[in-house]
Amino acid sequence: MSETGNTGGAITRFVRDSLGCTCPDEVFHEINVIRDSGLFAGANTVYEIGGRLLVAVIVPAHWHDIEADLARFVDAGRQYRDKHGYNRFRLVVAADDEAAVRRLPLVFDGLSNTDDRTHLHVIDPQRLPRHGRG
Repeated sequence: MSETGNTGGAITRFVRDSLGCTCPDEVFHEINVIRDSGLFAGANTVYEIGGRLLVAVIVPAHWHDIEADLARFVDAGRQYRDKHGYNRFRLVVAADDEAAVRRLPLVFDGLSNTDDRTHLHVIDPQRLPRHGRG
């Protein structure tokens, strides 16, 4: 579904404020929200933003479940990004545990399948826009 209005504004604020995206305004004119689509096994929501930015949000029951599968999520996101011509892929893991905030970026940094257009964000679930919550 294509998002506009208040929902699109919430997603734009989330991507800019929580993920630090500096994309120009015109990128946010089209936001496609895909929920539980199977694009990425385990991703609750995928945002396709302006044909340039791909964001996958995972809201795990336990963040430890993501650690072993992080390389698989990164591979899936990079492949989708490259196949569909996106500039960036941002993988968002919603977890409010301080151990997750410390541990998951270390695991991500140790992966061999990342590049400078692939990013990991571990954020508090309360910072997700309404559509990104499990």
